[in-house]
Amino acid sequence: MKGPSRIKCRIARRLFLFFATLSIIPFTVLYLVTSDHLYRFRANNYGAGTNGSRHPLQFHAVHHPALQGHRGHNGGHQAQHTDRKQLQQLQRTIKNSTGNQYPTDLEYIKHRMEQRVARLSEKCSEYRLNEPKQNYKPKAWEYLINHEYHLVWCNVFKAASTSWMYNFNLLAGYPPEFLRKTKDVPLQLARQRYPRPSVEVLQDAINSSISFLIVRHPFERLVSAYKDKIQYALPNSHHHKLGVRIIQKYRKVIKGQPWNTQKYPTFPEFVNYLLDEVRHPHAEIDMHWIPVTYFCTPCFFHYDVIAKFETLQEDQSYLISVAKLGDIVKPQWKNAGKGAHTNEVVLKLFATLDENQLRGLYEYYRYDFELFGYSAEEYFNAREPF
Repeated sequence: MKGPSRIKCRIARRLFLFFATLSIIPFTVLYLVTSDHLYRFRANNYGAGTNGSRHPLQFHAVHHPALQGHRGHNGGHQAQHTDRKQLQQLQRTIKNSTGNQYPTDLEYIKHRMEQRVARLSEKCSEYRLNEPKQNYKPKAWEYLINHEYHLVWCNVFKAASTSWMYNFNLLAGYPPEFLRKTKDVPLQLARQRYPRPSVEVLQDAINSSISFLIVRHPFERLVSAYKDKIQYALPNSHHHKLGVRIIQKYRKVIKGQPWNTQKYPTFPEFVNYLLDEVRHPHAEIDMHWIPVTYFCTPCFFHYDVIAKFETLQEDQSYLISVAKLGDIVKPQWKNAGKGAHTNEVVLKLFATLDENQLRGLYEYYRYDFELFGYSAEEYFNAREPF
């Protein structure tokens, strides 16, 4: 009988160990999940300071953080390449994550914003664009200030301006149903609630608000403006009449006949017009294609968020979150423009320009390339030989 008894005892001990182990597993999992949530909560609500200390998420630092090292002429291309790699990594993270991953994503994008603000500060100092000059002074005319929600924005046309003009009109109290049905120009509606500020008023507002800017690759923004305002200009509109004048002045005539019967200016004709306006200014450059550097004078003002058209979905989600606008504003994209705007289409249009036109455009938008970390390398490589 001793043999069977020992066998029963061994079986009982093993069963006891087995069930004891099973009972411990839920407590272990609960501890790990709780710890992970606590860590993420802290990561979301506290950022690492420059000295490694922890401090609450803040805006409006007195000094812009300095960039590590100095970028050479390829700095814009490297920054754009890094941005693209980071975006791909973030997209993979979001795709494979669950809901509790979101705070980590916010922290990642917060770091992206700090890098962009740092680059802006460095390049403004490098080119002395933060020093007022006779023909370059702080310009507050195009900014919108929402005092209730403590939000400041410079409206850069052809850089998600339609979407955020709609958002600012929502924040101004216009009902969504009214905004959907009205025939009024959104900018005119906005200016009824957001008077154009002085530089002093704008500076005061920035000190107590979240200020932001949305930028776009200068050449892609130019193509978007060309297609929207020149190629697809509304009949008898200002831009339609401008297109007629461009054709009359810049279209080549061979043996008494126009070489092209296209009813709107070709892209090279439009570029010739623009470069002549830059070289011999007689009026303000059109707001749809003037460089951001001159339109918003960003070197004179501080920004908490510099969003990019190329990473707009993540960037505006971050902005909405930190500004606590989620109950009113949703990430969305209105008026993507007329016609295809793929990178291939943009490159194809630029390939029709000669070297002087391309270099002229690059020089005109040079500061936008430098301040915001864009590169023109692929556009020079795509140009057709002449």
